[in-house]
Amino acid sequence: MRRVTQRVIPLACALALLPACPFCEDVNAFLPQGTIAPAVLDLGPITTGKTCSATLQVTNTGNADLETVANSAKLIDSDGTFTISKVPPFVRLGATEDFIVDYTAGSTIGAREGTGVELQTNDPDADGFLRASITAFVASEPVALAKAGCAARDAAVDDGLTVPCPLLDFGAVPIGNALDPIDTRAGVNLTVTVSNDGNKDLTLQGAVVSGGADFAVVSVRRGSQVFFPPVVIPAGRSGDCGELTGADNLLLVDVKFAPTTTGAAVGTLQILTDGAEGSLIEVALSGQGADTNILTNPEIVVFGDVAEGGTGTETVLVQNTGTENASVNESCIDLDDDGTCDGLCTGAAADRTNSGTLGCTVFRSNGDRDGKGFVLDPTDAAVGGNDERTIELTWSPTAATPSIPTAAVLILKSNIKNNKVFKVGLSGGNVGILDVTSPTPCGNDQCVQAEGTAADVSTWTGSTTLTLTNSGSATLTLGAIAADDDTPSTIADDWTIGTPLTTTLAPGASATVTLSYANTPNDANGNDGFNLIIEHNGVLSRSLVSIRIIQPQ
Repeated sequence: MRRVTQRVIPLACALALLPACPFCEDVNAFLPQGTIAPAVLDLGPITTGKTCSATLQVTNTGNADLETVANSAKLIDSDGTFTISKVPPFVRLGATEDFIVDYTAGSTIGAREGTGVELQTNDPDADGFLRASITAFVASEPVALAKAGCAARDAAVDDGLTVPCPLLDFGAVPIGNALDPIDTRAGVNLTVTVSNDGNKDLTLQGAVVSGGADFAVVSVRRGSQVFFPPVVIPAGRSGDCGELTGADNLLLVDVKFAPTTTGAAVGTLQILTDGAEGSLIEVALSGQGADTNILTNPEIVVFGDVAEGGTGTETVLVQNTGTENASVNESCIDLDDDGTCDGLCTGAAADRTNSGTLGCTVFRSNGDRDGKGFVLDPTDAAVGGNDERTIELTWSPTAATPSIPTAAVLILKSNIKNNKVFKVGLSGGNVGILDVTSPTPCGNDQCVQAEGTAADVSTWTGSTTLTLTNSGSATLTLGAIAADDDTPSTIADDWTIGTPLTTTLAPGASATVTLSYANTPNDANGNDGFNLIIEHNGVLSRSLVSIRIIQPQ
């Protein structure tokens, strides 16, 4: 008889002979993924001694059954009498199961917050823990509860609100004329919702803006119907643990941002109610005034004293504050402030100037090097991004060239405002630097608050005091102080410019100049701002100070 020999193929080899598994590369395709909603469940008002059930939804969005770990459900920082009454043992893929917590209100009146609920599952993310929190308001009788919500710019209220509403951000908005009332200026309106989450009527007693002249409350409404506070907001819940009952328990507060200066603006919306919760709702307001303009920070680069043979490094942030692209056709160092480039901002050794001691390089926000010419995106009113560039400046003094010429500037040749050239002063070594401040700065300008009748510009008068300070390390000599040559005569004759008591400022010393304003009959409007030029022998050789008028209140 012929013996038949059997051949045994190892399992690993046998599997290798099978067709390739088309799904095996993505192991995550066969894992559960659990979520618990809502992340914060608000039971609303509950009368002392009453019991309410908080029903949370556990959903499995993965591709395998979601199993809960036995006895893992627990309460964290429990405030009140909570008990877990139902825990789903598992949730099939694509299904949702109830996770129920019962709450019995105690005798202490007020908000109950911070009670966390935790459930451990076989979801591999975050060690399988699903978490939520439960809030309530314990009361001895029906109460009104005020809550605020807000939506992002360009998002409708129906798109979903951030509740609570910590910040209403208007983003970048083109500036308008400060002489025009805010209700006539172009701007952006955003809405804050005020809802009554209680089981008693709520009265909205008022809504105002504090601390931001370019923000204003423009309306309080429900739909298209406008109300003037005080206005009643019906109860949003029918009773203990009641479900929200429609949209009548909601009012819309419209806030306008119409900036008059470039740069950041902030304020606070204050909403006053008679609610047991939310009697004073405060919402931070922020925005940025935008113009067809470029801002540089700082306006003067101060290297200070750098040792011979050493290298000082400083940076200038270049920002587009406009809502359109801004092109910088060329960035360079101009040693004589005559508009001619002496050293280009390429970072190349051949483009360094001042006997090779000064150089500059342009960088994007992500650290990549850019060219001497660049295009800035429209402002995003945020730090970083393609609406900004950083120019790195280096100075390496030598025995033959121990300081930077006082007239030296970094210049940016742009395509905006009739191809305006933006300048940043450069200081290194023993030089004087003039700083100008006033009691009423407004953005990058100095303002004069006018007095008189707002509707009659002929009655407008005012004054301000400019403080001239030498923040450099060498004595500063002041020259002429006058309106620039482009100031119309109908504006120039409205101003009287005083003379400082001293024309020589030691390092750290200050002098003052008084500007007095009185609108003359030959001037038919109050748009009497002008540029003041202060000549001196320090960095930049001359300082330009923009003076603006703020109309009477």
